[in-house]
Amino acid sequence: MPFQTVPDGVEIVLNGVQNGVPIVNVFNVRDEAAPEPERLLEIADATKDWWDTYLKPLLHTSYTLQSIKVTALTSSTGPQVEANYTTGNVGTQGGDPSAANGAAVISWRTASIGRSFRGRSYIGAMGSDQLTTAQTIDPSVLTAYASAGTSLIDAMQAIGAVLCVLSRYALGVQRIAGLLTEIIGIVVDNKVDSQRRRTAN
Repeated sequence: MPFQTVPDGVEIVLNGVQNGVPIVNVFNVRDEAAPEPERLLEIADATKDWWDTYLKPLLHTSYTLQSIKVTALTSSTGPQVEANYTTGNVGTQGGDPSAANGAAVISWRTASIGRSFRGRSYIGAMGSDQLTTAQTIDPSVLTAYASAGTSLIDAMQAIGAVLCVLSRYALGVQRIAGLLTEIIGIVVDNKVDSQRRRTAN
């Protein structure tokens, strides 16, 4: 796909591994500040602080966060920073791991309806103790995932950025420019979803 500008757009990529298999999560924000490397590093640091507090306790010890990469989407030559981690970057959820493809899903909601205005984040590396059955997540864990979702919204707001859903297509046609829509709510259900590419096959 040719480069598509996203006005005021910034992409945040969490690159992790579980037993050598990549686990990648992508978030998008609208940021009206000048897209300088220092600003992108501020966004990366805020994301890592959020990860340490809210996501790390939900991830099994087999998960390692390798880096957070933040990219300005305003132009094809926009700046990018990558913060790499070697300490304090391992999940703390003990016990046995659940299946590698299993994930809790945070569904992001905006004020508009339609596929262009909805997003989903698949949070993998769960521990088996977080499940009530092979198909369902413990209610107390759901509360923690919901808190993680709303806290990411708050963490971005605290530094003057807005967590958004990014739409690149409308009715199957690529938009001239990517469209960011502010996230105003979340939904987390108790079903274990699947990300096939997170297996070793």
